[in-house]
Amino acid sequence: MNNPYEGAPPKGESLGEMRQQAGEALARYDQAVINAGGSATVSVTPPPWNSPPGIAIESATGTRAGTRLAVTFTGARGPATEPCGADYHAEAVESANAIVVIVIAQPHATDEVCLLAGYARAAALNLAQPLGQRVVLEARQGQPVPLTVE
Repeated sequence: MNNPYEGAPPKGESLGEMRQQAGEALARYDQAVINAGGSATVSVTPPPWNSPPGIAIESATGTRAGTRLAVTFTGARGPATEPCGADYHAEAVESANAIVVIVIAQPHATDEVCLLAGYARAAALNLAQPLGQRVVLEARQGQPVPLTVE
């Protein structure tokens, strides 16, 4: 089995680059909030590129007073201990208005060719501050995702 941490990830997929992308998404959202001027409708402009790298979350669940957030996304069928599997963890980049969730994959091996994809996966993460009234954004396009408040 190859070490999944060997070599450099593809361009745009290092954790630093994902954090930068998340920061840019937050800046676009924060600017959209300012542009909305108190309106309930906030329109976010997606980034100027097509299909940036990363794993897009599909939904989030949390409580307004809590700091725990669960997200769903599409990923590998099994864990990283299995061929074509992957383990996932998530982290948040936060502002006063929004939270961008970065999902990090740790694959079984970097050089595998896997035909199976498209399984519902989930990850949980801790926020630095309670969710409050903030929205949750996916990292690729910086768009809000459905949020279930429990």
